[in-house]
Amino acid sequence: MRRTYLFSILALTFACTGNLGPANNLSGTWSANYSFPGSSLVLTLSQQGPSITGTGTYQIEAGRAGTLQVVGSYRAPSLNLTLHYDSQSDAVYVGTVQDASHITGALNGYAVPLVRQ
Repeated sequence: MRRTYLFSILALTFACTGNLGPANNLSGTWSANYSFPGSSLVLTLSQQGPSITGTGTYQIEAGRAGTLQVVGSYRAPSLNLTLHYDSQSDAVYVGTVQDASHITGALNGYAVPLVRQ
């Protein structure tokens, strides 16, 4: 009985502190995992408590490229970001942190997974 209890505690501890649970800090570089060539989105995020700020670059397939500013919030596992593009347009990213290296989400309603670099 004690071994089963101890194993359960250890399993929960590793699940919460390893790559199995949502990340506690999203600071770092994240990139979109697009399935078509010529498009990219790279975000460099900084987290202070639940607040997220950052910068980024984007490339649209056969189109515009530029920079952007990021503001948002993170309350595990939910991530909400507003991307302010240099073209004076905004986009909203709503995601769920899967683990320390993966976020599933949507940018203005289109599926855009992010991967930590």
